[in-house]
Amino acid sequence: MNLWQLQETDGYLTRISFRDDPLGMNWIRQDGQWGKVNTPPGIQVLAARALTEDDRLEETYILTNETEYEIFCPEGSVSVEVPLNDCYAEADTCLPLRCHAHVWCGGASSFIMALRMGGASPHLGLILKEGAFGSYSIRRSLTESHCESNTRGTFLLHPEAFVLRPGATVRFRWQMLRHGGKEDFLRILRKEADFQLIESDRWAVFQGENVCWTGGMLDTSVPGEIQKELQTGSGRSFARWMVIPDRMTLLKNRARFIVTRQQCHLPGSRLNGAYLIYDNETNLQYYDHETHDHNSARERVGMGVIVALYLQYFQDAEAEESLKQYTDFILREIYDESRQMVCNDAGYSLNWHRLYNYAWVAVFFTELYRLYGEERWIVRAADVLEGYYRQGGENFYAIGIPMTAIVRLLEDAGLSSRSQQMRGLFLRHAGRIAETGIHYPPSEVDYEQSIVAPAVHMLLMGYQMSGEERLLAAAREMLELLTLFNGFQPDYHLNEVAIRHWDGRWFGKSGLLGDTFPHYWSSLSGLAFECYGRVTGEQKWLDRAENSLRGSLPLFFPDGSASCAMIYPRSVNGTPAAFYDPWANDQDWGLYYYLRRGDDLT
Repeated sequence: MNLWQLQETDGYLTRISFRDDPLGMNWIRQDGQWGKVNTPPGIQVLAARALTEDDRLEETYILTNETEYEIFCPEGSVSVEVPLNDCYAEADTCLPLRCHAHVWCGGASSFIMALRMGGASPHLGLILKEGAFGSYSIRRSLTESHCESNTRGTFLLHPEAFVLRPGATVRFRWQMLRHGGKEDFLRILRKEADFQLIESDRWAVFQGENVCWTGGMLDTSVPGEIQKELQTGSGRSFARWMVIPDRMTLLKNRARFIVTRQQCHLPGSRLNGAYLIYDNETNLQYYDHETHDHNSARERVGMGVIVALYLQYFQDAEAEESLKQYTDFILREIYDESRQMVCNDAGYSLNWHRLYNYAWVAVFFTELYRLYGEERWIVRAADVLEGYYRQGGENFYAIGIPMTAIVRLLEDAGLSSRSQQMRGLFLRHAGRIAETGIHYPPSEVDYEQSIVAPAVHMLLMGYQMSGEERLLAAAREMLELLTLFNGFQPDYHLNEVAIRHWDGRWFGKSGLLGDTFPHYWSSLSGLAFECYGRVTGEQKWLDRAENSLRGSLPLFFPDGSASCAMIYPRSVNGTPAAFYDPWANDQDWGLYYYLRRGDDLT
């Protein structure tokens, strides 16, 4: 039985779909040319396509040197274009008709697991059968309307380096197949002949931690990246881990770096006391009022949160004075207490009135309450969120609203009536999310992981406060969508790290618009997994949460410096990538969420 429905234009596939798919999804983007091979001059490319006996779609690419001289092909010089339909529109379009592409170029055991964003099968898989891929690049439009954050681009799969002698050929062959979802595809890979799927207990590993992987035990005695290889009949396969310092060392070193390197000391300036972007290349602070993601507030409030958390574990007079100056800055320049309004930048600037900012300032005041035990701070946290709801916040999917924590801490402070008031606001918000269901409203990106994850988390916190089964049922439905953003590739950059692909453009010095693995907001999925595991008692969700939350920690380096995003592809639009962006900007929420979780956040 032929399950495939294909269309070609100019010799390239422009449609791949399944005949029995009631949704008729095309797994290729409209502007894509599937299977186009880019090579150095002098190489002839022949492509063939056939169905196997078990109804897989097999494609073979044969590259021949037509010159009289050797052609050296370093990794990156040859690419095969794979324009999977991984792009965002409104949720009602994305969920049935778009896919998350989980790409692994791991040598001879490379694969792509494409999952329909709504989770309905059939899904598409690709397994390499001959040859070896070592990395991939991204090509994406910078001019097409609304594409900067909503279209992931075309994947350019790069074979590992090879040399072609005159007249010689090299072959790359893969098979595409349908599958029933993540667990089914994992089962297929484990059974695939001559394929080595490397598995491990952990991928982001604390120094000295015992870790078992397919090849035995991992030596975690020294911080840094580890790559291991296994040989199969088809060739070499590899996997990557990152060994990181212990939790408290990460917290201490990061907080000390913020205090000593990232605080602005300009008496008389609006910025005096602010924590600013730090450029690890120039060893200088950076600020730009006109570029919202480079200013003195917004996501950068996470630095103040980290210092406040640090002082709950360590005595440090210099850090205490730094936090005092930062708190003065927030009250003087960012939080307009008279109007319960969180502003976008210093000077109570409202050049963008952004609802996301409220939750982060509320978290900061919550941590000051935990540190000092003074009622005024938990009252301020409640005031901030009361202002958020006054601005229409119950129709918005803010990141990181500490619902259960504020209700509990207000009770602890003896403010029962205020606690009940906030509980009512929070439950009304959770109820609105449940009513909307999976028909998510677009936000700064049309549809993304950091819309779904906060929705799940707020529903679960609402359930914890109320016991309303409808909230738990809505959370379960959304949780299934949330898991689809995460892959299981054998690499600490990717394993249980949610797909994000625009953050480096807005928050990084490089301005590159491509896959960010890891990016710290991936940890929002871990928070939702953890909360669900605690609500249901299911250990598997707590295990997933641990791996997901650890996924952000490689953004923090042993000396306390940090990076806002790792640009994972080999290149983006021809610009070399595969590096940690030089700016320490907004990444501190990833460390905070790893350390402040459990009963305190879920």
